Amino acid sequence: MIGSVSLTLSSMSHFSMSTPRAHWCVLILAISVLALYALGNHGLIEPDEGRYANMSKEWTEFNDHNWLEPVLSDVGHFDKPPLIYWLTGLSFLTFGESDFTARIPALLGGLFTLAGVGLLAFQRGGERAAFWGVATCATMIQFWAMSRFLSPDILLCGFATLGTALLLHSPKWGWWFLGGIFWSLAWWTKATAALVPLAAISAAILICGRKDLLARMRPLRLLLLILLLGCPWFIIMINRHEELFSFFFVREVAGRVAGHEDGRTAFFGFHFAVAAIVWLPWWPFWVHRCHQLRDQWKQLSWNNRRLMIPWEILAATLILVIFSFVSSKLVTYSLPGAPFIAAWTGTLIASQTDLYRRRCATLFASALFALLIAGTLMPHFEDKVGRSSSVRKAVAIAEENDADLIISDRFRPSLEFYFGESVWHVTDKDITQAENVPGQDAHEHFVKLESIVERIALLDAEIWLLEYPKHSAEWKTELIATAIAKKKIGSITLWHIKGSNKPKG
Repeated sequence: MIGSVSLTLSSMSHFSMSTPRAHWCVLILAISVLALYALGNHGLIEPDEGRYANMSKEWTEFNDHNWLEPVLSDVGHFDKPPLIYWLTGLSFLTFGESDFTARIPALLGGLFTLAGVGLLAFQRGGERAAFWGVATCATMIQFWAMSRFLSPDILLCGFATLGTALLLHSPKWGWWFLGGIFWSLAWWTKATAALVPLAAISAAILICGRKDLLARMRPLRLLLLILLLGCPWFIIMINRHEELFSFFFVREVAGRVAGHEDGRTAFFGFHFAVAAIVWLPWWPFWVHRCHQLRDQWKQLSWNNRRLMIPWEILAATLILVIFSFVSSKLVTYSLPGAPFIAAWTGTLIASQTDLYRRRCATLFASALFALLIAGTLMPHFEDKVGRSSSVRKAVAIAEENDADLIISDRFRPSLEFYFGESVWHVTDKDITQAENVPGQDAHEHFVKLESIVERIALLDAEIWLLEYPKHSAEWKTELIATAIAKKKIGSITLWHIKGSNKPKG
């Protein structure tokens, strides 16, 4: 199948624009295979996928928790607005709990992103540009990876991209309001982080002199609409838990700008370095185009140079610039810029010769094939990536050995997703963010260092310990010294630290 798709794609430049149905059918088939192939074949990657899956699963426990208040391991957790948990929880309720269904919201975010890219490219260069814009975005490394990874980042990207495309599609208020709804959903996904791409896009359109697009976007009114539709949840949470006022504004806003308590530091140009890798293989196309226009650029005045810059390229660049000034550094922060690179690259490819597009079709097929191979290999590496390793295989081995309780020397959220409630995380960190959260019990899954050995001694159960590499502790050394058995699963060591005296069966 892969070979036939590759062969068909290599001849796309010969398709007549009078028969676009066949043209698009091949692309949709290729993207569908790329998106769905091996999606659930590897376990949830720690800690992010495990955290969102755990919280989504707990959201479905309506008798134990309030549906408005996110809960992680039976403790209120307010780092993100609840939309990602609601969507993933609905996926669980509809299709059952699995690695595949946990990633359905990521597929949804990817779909919205591609729709936005197609519409943006269509507005600039017509149907052929839309086709190549979608093809470009679908095979960018970062987009492919994030559309298969349970995270609010791809949802933010999808809502922001499609929201922008709808805002700029028409001066009519109906389109503007629909675009505003999608931007409000972006806020419900990552709150203030959504304002970074909004600011970058607005500034890019203004700098490039596109007053027509700025008039359609109405950025100040858009901001008011986003705050109007996006703030009620925060107001309700602060009204219920006064301590969250400081949490939201000091830890989550000021902290991420000035220095987050979780670290995440890196050098100033970190996001540009990341983009140079994860936006492959397509971003060199527009760099090459800039090189071609270099002589023409030199002959223009500064004002005309400014007007010549594509606003999409400037918007993507400004997203990287703004996040570079934020102390908290994450690879995913560059993601909202990728669709705008793809949209403009699509218009560039569409405007070239048949020979040029034939070469691009070959590159698309090569990228498609390479990403399919990467998807095939993922299960072989899921437990070999250190602290990010999936615990799925380790839990399976513990279950095969009749484990009653799993203890982890670090917080691994997906343990409860795979094994259930009989999980202890050993920590000396206070993980409580707010008091009086419905159903909150910080002692259900979190055990203090000084009490773990004593609590284990009181149990008559089959107990297994999951150990991270290079993480020593006195309590753990004491337990391991008397371990019954040891199993190595990639980067994780699984210790059978206590047996049960209960009769089997």
